[in-house]
Amino acid sequence: MADASRDLPFRFQCRRSGNCCARPEGVVRVTPADIRQIADYLHMTEAATRARFVDARGDRLVDGLGGRCAFLEDGRETSCKIYAVRPQKCRDWPYWEELIDDPQALREAARLCPGIELSDQPLYPKSDRADE
Repeated sequence: MADASRDLPFRFQCRRSGNCCARPEGVVRVTPADIRQIADYLHMTEAATRARFVDARGDRLVDGLGGRCAFLEDGRETSCKIYAVRPQKCRDWPYWEELIDDPQALREAARLCPGIELSDQPLYPKSDRADE
């Protein structure tokens, strides 16, 4: 995750679009500790959690329907079935070094995520901003 003392080229307020969790090319890496927490949260054994939600390599979540995260739930606002114990990579979105250090990657993320507002341009109408 990016150093909190850094000046960031964007502001972020989650808009619950689910777009960050619905990108087919996305990979959510998990640690053994993540898997244990997910298993406990879902009241499953670790073996059952691995079999159902962890890729054969053992270090990433499997894709759900359409390449989306298996834990993404639809609704009026999208939500994460395991939000309280989501992996660190998910917790850190969008403060990823690879976005902060690559202006093109950040612009692409901002195009897909309505909660990212680049410092030089608003991404959603002023009347739709939750902070105003």
